[in-house]
Amino acid sequence: MKYSERFFRFLNRVEETILSLMLLQMGLSVFLQIVMRYAFHSAITWLDELVHVEVVLLTFFGAALGVKHGSHMCVDVLKKRLSGKWSLLVEMVSHLVVAIYVFLVVSYGAGLIERMTVHPHFTPTLRIPKHYLYFLVCAGLALIGIRCIVKIIELAKMIVTKRNQEVGP
Repeated sequence: MKYSERFFRFLNRVEETILSLMLLQMGLSVFLQIVMRYAFHSAITWLDELVHVEVVLLTFFGAALGVKHGSHMCVDVLKKRLSGKWSLLVEMVSHLVVAIYVFLVVSYGAGLIERMTVHPHFTPTLRIPKHYLYFLVCAGLALIGIRCIVKIIELAKMIVTKRNQEVGP
């Protein structure tokens, strides 16, 4: 097995485990907050902020997992009308556009994070420097970009395989 395959299998396991644990913790936190508010007429102030941060992180890291599984919503009228390698080529271009957009946003975000480290802003209750959270958003976006590039490579291999099958020996 290639090192890249082992790396991506390890990455998949880590990503799915972290997302699952985060989702479980969020559910328990929201349940605890509801019990605290209605049973004890009191709330844990920092728990709402923690759940908000986790929702944002779940969005970006979950989107990367969605790219891996091909479960994103898309308009695929053109892709369904085309057949064979043309359909794969349209999907490849789609992933390429997403990858380019993601890397543009990440590069702009990196500059923003760098400027924010000079005069840090903090979240209201947890007092987490906001540039840490923005870094995690950029990391999630970068993971989406990496997943798109992997999909592009997989689709390119499929196109080459189809071409070789059409030409024949």
